[in-house]
Amino acid sequence: MQISPIAPGCFHLEGPTTSALLGSPPEILKALLKQKKKIPHVGILPDISHKNGISQMAFEFLGYWFLFIDQGYIKGGKFRVLGTKEMCARLYDLLRITLLGPSRNEMKKWGLSKNRIDTLVNMAEGMAIKKGKEIQQIEDLFEFVHLPEEEGEVQVPIFGDSKDYWIKRLGNNLYEVSGKGETYQLDLKFEGEQLPPLVDLTGEVEKPEALRLKVLGSYTGFDPDGPTTGMLLWVNGNGFLVDSPAGISKYLKQVGVAKDRLTAIIQTHVHDDHCALSELMLSEHTFTLISTREIYECTILKVAHIIGESVEMVKLMTKFIEVIPGKTYHMFGATWEFFYTVHSIPTIGFRVTVPDENGKPYTLLHSSDLDHFKGMAQLVESGAVSQEHFDRMKNLVKGDECLAMIDAGGGQIHGDPSDWDETIAKNPGTEFLFYHVNPSKVDTRKYQVAKPGWGKTFLKEKNFSQSVYTGVIRTLKLFEVKDLNWINIIYSQGQVVEFPNGHEVVRKGQEGDSFYFILSGTMEVLDPENKKDLLLATLESGDFFGEMSIINKSKTTATVVARTPVILFKLAGDLFLEFVEKNDLREGFSSLWKRRPLISSVAIFRDLDPTAKHEISLLAKSQTFKKDELIVRQGSKTEDFYVISSGRVEIFRKNDHGKVSFSINLKAGDFFGENVAMGYSDKRNATAQALTEVTTLVISSRELRNLAKRMPILRHQLHVIMKKRGVTEEVLEKGMVL
Repeated sequence: MQISPIAPGCFHLEGPTTSALLGSPPEILKALLKQKKKIPHVGILPDISHKNGISQMAFEFLGYWFLFIDQGYIKGGKFRVLGTKEMCARLYDLLRITLLGPSRNEMKKWGLSKNRIDTLVNMAEGMAIKKGKEIQQIEDLFEFVHLPEEEGEVQVPIFGDSKDYWIKRLGNNLYEVSGKGETYQLDLKFEGEQLPPLVDLTGEVEKPEALRLKVLGSYTGFDPDGPTTGMLLWVNGNGFLVDSPAGISKYLKQVGVAKDRLTAIIQTHVHDDHCALSELMLSEHTFTLISTREIYECTILKVAHIIGESVEMVKLMTKFIEVIPGKTYHMFGATWEFFYTVHSIPTIGFRVTVPDENGKPYTLLHSSDLDHFKGMAQLVESGAVSQEHFDRMKNLVKGDECLAMIDAGGGQIHGDPSDWDETIAKNPGTEFLFYHVNPSKVDTRKYQVAKPGWGKTFLKEKNFSQSVYTGVIRTLKLFEVKDLNWINIIYSQGQVVEFPNGHEVVRKGQEGDSFYFILSGTMEVLDPENKKDLLLATLESGDFFGEMSIINKSKTTATVVARTPVILFKLAGDLFLEFVEKNDLREGFSSLWKRRPLISSVAIFRDLDPTAKHEISLLAKSQTFKKDELIVRQGSKTEDFYVISSGRVEIFRKNDHGKVSFSINLKAGDFFGENVAMGYSDKRNATAQALTEVTTLVISSRELRNLAKRMPILRHQLHVIMKKRGVTEEVLEKGMVL
């Protein structure tokens, strides 16, 4: 058996007749195709289902390859899945909603009308895999083999047709693979990047516009040449993500759009090549989802299975705007119409119309995933789709659109651009953009095909300068600006500046004469005199720099360089200093400057965005304790949360006989008190005592709960820590509504 690492946390095991994959991050099929590996017919689920929200159990498209490309089911086989009983159950449910769609009973429970349920069920059943007339269920297509829950106890055959190769769980994402006298230990734990982005979208930074489309990804899940489907849509200066390709966080950063700039996510359906939302959901922001009820419920269920939280918990991480196909909605200063497409699971497309200052409408159509006309005609003939629905799909383009985005993915369930030849000829004023397809597969002399990075503005933002200033407002809201007239002064006197990648904005040792808010892009803070530790920090949208040299009237202590094209808001140094003095903000900026490195070093805060770290830095209060002083006492009802800034602290617990039953020493950057502060216990379960003089940053229980409520990733990180420290799932469930 040949073992090959495909990516960190993922191994390809090639057997005599087929292969297996241990661990499966999103887009791994594309990595296998690029490396010319045999596509696995066996998937081995890891112990840990995600890494920072990125799925490690993304076997959906490997299953599709087995079913539709290799024709494994037609040849009498099943895709073999190995994993613990819990992990197999989670993957089973994921495959059920993505391959078959939600059940009739589920949709009834979610409140859908009988007509909508009939439409969706008939369509899904008409496009489902069948044996004769019988619809094949997940267990007919996939074989689930449970790995023992007991670590290291029993080995299981990897391949169903061979007893020569075995796998054994050793626990903590460690596996033992053996065969023909050879044994290997494979460790799935890793840090850092797992798979590099499939494209580099770095270039012109995205700016909010009244109506603009930016293509982030446009390829199918089977095509290794680029990322799957996701669009950035600007409507009246508000950013909407239309579906999300794997690696969405990286692609947003490449185009200079901070996640908190997204007004909402329009989720069209839950296939993996459109729905990599779990990495966004585990962030410091609560996202708004716009979709139908059943697609929302399936999205929540999918994320819950990936990150290992309950459906109820994941719903607390989101806001939901429900839309019903066929109705018109007036939202965000625009008119929206949503419609069901013809696809294998519930899927919606939409039209959005934005008027210009004279009332002239600008309309953009997004077909979403849509079957080709021949396939739809066959579905009509079988009774799975109504003729009325088919006619609506053929007449999606009304002729008033400035852009019509149409699915051209081909195959069994996607569109064919030639279906639209007559429509294109009748509507010369509409620009057509075909997506979900590799340009090499389409006659690009005849059809315009979307590529990652394609972008076009159809209606410019009326007050762009005011829109970018919202980034300034987000930062200023962290501070108590006493004189609100200063907002107008800053707008009047400041200026928006843009710099290319590599531009040196500040040089170490120069006089501090300007203060900068980062509106878009990424920058690095460097110490050119320290070759060993050149990089001091990375700054991105929401960060700011230049304040301390102005406040302290000193020379700059570092060099700041653009690492992508950047958009900055610049204030003259003397104006900024006057603003600070007039609003008594010197202490706030100074404490923030001192605390930011410590907050960034704390594990549960490390991955938060700059604005969130700034907020926490300003909320925390400094408190010092003498050597041997008790910070908290076991059994007391104090509720504060503590981060150690300097010194060492002993945490110990005594049993009923007064003897120490548990003890651990903590250092700078460690924290304690989360259990009581989060409300999962009403009294301290251990004593904290200063071993040296100790300085702490203290966050009150109320403030920590408020942060966790607003920042799903912080709540999740706290849950992970509390589970490791012995808090049960039952206790977490009872206290999850903060």
